[in-house]
Amino acid sequence: MGEKPTRPPVAVGTRSAQQRADAAAARRRAGRPGQASTPRRPSAQHRSRRRRQQIARRRAAALAILVAIVVILVVALSAGRSSPRTPAATGVGSVSSPAVHVSKDGDGIKLATFLGTASRRFYGLGPAPRRLQVIWKTRIGGGWTSGKFASDPNMYWSGTGWTGMPALVQDGGKLSVLIGGYDHKLHRIDAATGKILWAYDFGDVIKSSPSVIANPHPTSADDKYLVLAGSRRGFGLKMGDPRIASYRAVSFGSGKEVWRLPVPRTLNYTQDTDGSGFFMDGLDYIGVEPGWFYGLDPFRTQPWRVGGKTYRRPVAVRSRLLLGTAADAARDPVKHSEGVNLAIEASPALLGDTIYIASGDGHVYGLRRSDLAVVFDYRIGSDLDGTTVPTRAGKLLVPIEKQYIKGHGGVMMLDPSKPAAHSPVWFFPTADRPVAEWSGGVIGSVAVNDEYGGATKYPPLAAFNAIDGNLYVISQDTLAPGTVRGPNRERGLRTPVLVAKTWVNSAISTPIIVDDTVVDAAYDNVVHLYHLAYKPSSQGAAGALRSRDGHWWTVSLHQTASFTAGSAFESTPLLWNGRVYIGSRDGWFYCLGDK
Repeated sequence: MGEKPTRPPVAVGTRSAQQRADAAAARRRAGRPGQASTPRRPSAQHRSRRRRQQIARRRAAALAILVAIVVILVVALSAGRSSPRTPAATGVGSVSSPAVHVSKDGDGIKLATFLGTASRRFYGLGPAPRRLQVIWKTRIGGGWTSGKFASDPNMYWSGTGWTGMPALVQDGGKLSVLIGGYDHKLHRIDAATGKILWAYDFGDVIKSSPSVIANPHPTSADDKYLVLAGSRRGFGLKMGDPRIASYRAVSFGSGKEVWRLPVPRTLNYTQDTDGSGFFMDGLDYIGVEPGWFYGLDPFRTQPWRVGGKTYRRPVAVRSRLLLGTAADAARDPVKHSEGVNLAIEASPALLGDTIYIASGDGHVYGLRRSDLAVVFDYRIGSDLDGTTVPTRAGKLLVPIEKQYIKGHGGVMMLDPSKPAAHSPVWFFPTADRPVAEWSGGVIGSVAVNDEYGGATKYPPLAAFNAIDGNLYVISQDTLAPGTVRGPNRERGLRTPVLVAKTWVNSAISTPIIVDDTVVDAAYDNVVHLYHLAYKPSSQGAAGALRSRDGHWWTVSLHQTASFTAGSAFESTPLLWNGRVYIGSRDGWFYCLGDK
């Protein structure tokens, strides 16, 4: 019931009596009365016109179909280019992050934070200099700082240290370099002359790289930009002192304090701030060493009274405490009254709408930006100091120190679109070597050429310094034969192809890649300028690497210039328009290039 009735089939070539009668009646109605009608034969002109109309209709239909096909293809290709790949069940990451668009011309923020942007893979703009001559140098000096624990003696540090990458702002046509020093001061320096325009005293050595934020509602030229930086807890302040506020903001115009963030004590043994935040959609995202991660509103403050003085503090819109597990806290064989090593020393990085940060508790966390919920958690177990760097292909490059683990340190690539347990793509181990307080691995971060041709034109590369004494350049996506053991001696991990390896006598700094230039500075007291030579090749040729646009290249590394300072380098350099800006532990900040 309810089905539509169907007409029974009629055999082809047969007609009923009724059908024949109906046809005859139709012929009579169409012709003269009493006669069957005979259709009139169309004229030649009429047939030609009808034929042209038929051809025109067919052509119009064909053209409409062709246009529809082209529209469908264009929409599909556009969606493929602009839409991120659907993330896996973890809900994290995207295939790529947007390219960086910064011009040397005009006013504005040129380099906003450590490694440039929230993606942590922009290091300046060329051209590179041919020589590394001293254009100017500015005395930073030094200052006292407390030992790691109460029983440790005080120390005097000079110059600039880890991470120590300058920020860069052009205002009123004049370029300014912003850098924190071991003299306790955040400095604004005239990039043309080296003159210190102002200096703000944090009260302890500054290790973080400064960040710069444009003020959407400035009250004057003084607060057109805010400059944010972190320091050690404050020389002379004991752990737990309520006055500790190691993350602060000052005005770009005069260096006047705008606010300071109280940094609370936790299970961790430190209340420092080594990382550099990034600003997006009205919030500054930053992790402090006691394990707290914040989304701060840098333009909304409230009074904070402590020690008989009143300061301003920023409003924390979002926060998350990241201290790992009880097992992570128990892994430290040395117990101290001040706490254990669970410090967040790295800077946060953005991939898609997820913030990634490595922690000293041994975890790489992915935090949903909307509420800082943990949506990705990969545990390595080692102390992780360096910043996790997202690639344009949607992967994460994680530097790993040799500490608390049975295997080697090195660099690991993770794919955060997969469940954390299945996210390792490869591991590049480095040799163990005792240097100062370290036993091996990588303390600094990884540089990539993604914003300088590696996303399409050239093979994607990565470069980093290791405690074992070498600067390494490796392929991001071409794997070597065989497997290696992981940081915890897990078997069966793939490893990438080594492109170049050169001795720099150990380093905790981060090299940079700008166009076909690598700038590196290390414990050999030298700033090295290297040329990356990309030579066209073919598939199957020795050492050939494939670019993402399908071409094949061989890559080599050659030193073209160097500069020797009076002491070691721990800071990350900046290359801008033929000048290299970098601070040394010798107490000086240098501008190097062609005179």
